[in-house]
Amino acid sequence: MRRQLLLTAVISSLSLAGCASWFEGSSQFQPTPLAAIKPLQTLELKWTLQQAAPAGSFLPVYANGNVVTADAAGRIRSIDALSGRIQSDVSLKRGLSTGVAVSGDTVLVGTQDAKLLAVDRVSGKTLWEQSLTSLMLEAPQIAGDKVIVRTNDARLTGFNLADGKQQWSVGNVLPQLTVRNDGSMRAVGREAVMVGQAGGQLDIINPQTGNSLWQGAVATPRGATELERVTDVTSRPVFDGGQVCAVAYQGRVACFEARSGSLQWAREISSSRGLAVDARNVYVTAENGSVWAYDRQSGRNVWKNDDLKYRDVSGPVMLGRFVLVVDGEGYAHLLSNESGGIVGRSKIGTSGPVNQPVSLGSSALVQGQDGRLAMLNLG
Repeated sequence: MRRQLLLTAVISSLSLAGCASWFEGSSQFQPTPLAAIKPLQTLELKWTLQQAAPAGSFLPVYANGNVVTADAAGRIRSIDALSGRIQSDVSLKRGLSTGVAVSGDTVLVGTQDAKLLAVDRVSGKTLWEQSLTSLMLEAPQIAGDKVIVRTNDARLTGFNLADGKQQWSVGNVLPQLTVRNDGSMRAVGREAVMVGQAGGQLDIINPQTGNSLWQGAVATPRGATELERVTDVTSRPVFDGGQVCAVAYQGRVACFEARSGSLQWAREISSSRGLAVDARNVYVTAENGSVWAYDRQSGRNVWKNDDLKYRDVSGPVMLGRFVLVVDGEGYAHLLSNESGGIVGRSKIGTSGPVNQPVSLGSSALVQGQDGRLAMLNLG
């Protein structure tokens, strides 16, 4: 309970300070009006589907041609990714605390009574169930034959995917104040799980044993008060081409050599919204809605786009060779990866701040706070 109160205190303080924030929006700054653009690339709304309004961690998952979703009431849907037609729709008749992870026909999900469930995504039959030390707020990660979960007491635990048997469990110490974290883990095949931590730390762990492969400081807490010292990695790190990059709230964006953990470069920026990479750049949405591009090798600032400031802008994802972000008024924007200019726009009808979209190459999934799920394509 104390931690929940501390989280509320952090969020309330941010709001009172008038900061543009992923959590509360801005109480001081007005959204930047949208300027007219000359479209250079068509952005098509392929299909939409209305669902129950999700919590922060109920993100859609793409698996084998289907989009799998869940909601807090225990409803799990499989949706054909091409047409948007519902393939299966089951109710677990128990409350859920997280979105899903998917392996074949098996769906892993956390419940509101602190259980990890493996269920058949078509029938809804429970395959196995395990008790947890605390509530899960983040969807599980699947790394080979292991399921990795993080609970609200900062404990990481690994389970066998086949039968649910616990294999290892590792505790972590939380700072006095933390930002609510709905998703900062990402599995990399069978070899590693990247874990963004409170205090600006990035941990790379072995999913078979739970042992740390290396730890890196994305940012270091600093400031005179506990609130100023909140520096958490609250969005998913990215791995590409032997490089791991992550960004911290009230901290920095940093990239590391993947095998050794050696810091390659770091630049000051505050973001809880996430980042994306392509062959050249790292893209970050700052707390105020500005979108930045940094050179992957040197960290040099390549461009900055301020056209969407204070518009509750999502984290970026790659859509083909373009950078896609979605704002809180339901507009999707395509940015040039070379200049940062807006080259395409589409009204998709979501309402309120949007979690980081899910990139599928030349398509992307977007889910709004109102539960509206949209599939976007390059035209």
